[in-house]
Amino acid sequence: MSHGNLAGMIGDQVATGWLTSLDVNAAFDRPWVDEAVAWLLATAAGPVIDVGCGGGGATAAFAHHTDVVALDRDPRLIEVARRRADAEGVAGRVRWATGEVGRLPVGAQTFGVVWASGVVHHVADQQAAVGELAGLARPGGTVALVEGGLPLRCLPHEIGLGRPGLEARLDEARARWFEDLRAELHGPPLPYGWPEALARAGLVDRRSRSFVVEATPTLDAVGQAIALQHLTNGLDELGDRLASDDRAVLRRLVDPDDEAWVGHRDDLLVTAVRTVHVGTRPV
Repeated sequence: MSHGNLAGMIGDQVATGWLTSLDVNAAFDRPWVDEAVAWLLATAAGPVIDVGCGGGGATAAFAHHTDVVALDRDPRLIEVARRRADAEGVAGRVRWATGEVGRLPVGAQTFGVVWASGVVHHVADQQAAVGELAGLARPGGTVALVEGGLPLRCLPHEIGLGRPGLEARLDEARARWFEDLRAELHGPPLPYGWPEALARAGLVDRRSRSFVVEATPTLDAVGQAIALQHLTNGLDELGDRLASDDRAVLRRLVDPDDEAWVGHRDDLLVTAVRTVHVGTRPV
């Protein structure tokens, strides 16, 4: 991909904001999501509910195999997901719903697979949220929580600018950002791991599996957009959790008019790990 095309893509993202970034994220995540869907459906059957469907990548992936209810609290996200399902020719297998954990507009014990990716940690009482999701699964049904894993990185340890180890400091700053997010929710602590949370929700046969998501050099359009989004979010979201010299480096890396712009680099390797924690409702 040319640098000019990348600049155009990023310009579109800036103009349309986070809704456009959902499409990029869904495209980047899709290979591991397809792998996770195949893993789950090897031992479970639909229908599926995708709670917090976001950009609709998982909704479309499941809908290639079974019927899906795609649910999100934001109607704009439903529209993004609907467009993706239309583009993949699977919209006929999807029912769309607006709602959220705590106010789910669906029946209990209805679904063969309950999928919730990056949802529970946004709820004040995480254990109660896991319990509510578990209640959606029919006897023998599966609950799959995508939580944890390892954070995304894209830069080499040394980039010829600023201090080495910028990604490690971004990880540390993001960990503090997450702690602040949880504190603002004023929920009870969850002082144990997700498999234990599934157990306390009454689920059995618990297992976890991690999936690598990556874009290798030379990055395609999606990989380059994800790398730039990763660094831009660090600059925009982390504030004074990052030292001033690291913020200055980030400003240069995300500026297309700067010779240090990350889009000029051919050595970026984008990697992350997504972990899926699964439990089964007893028959």
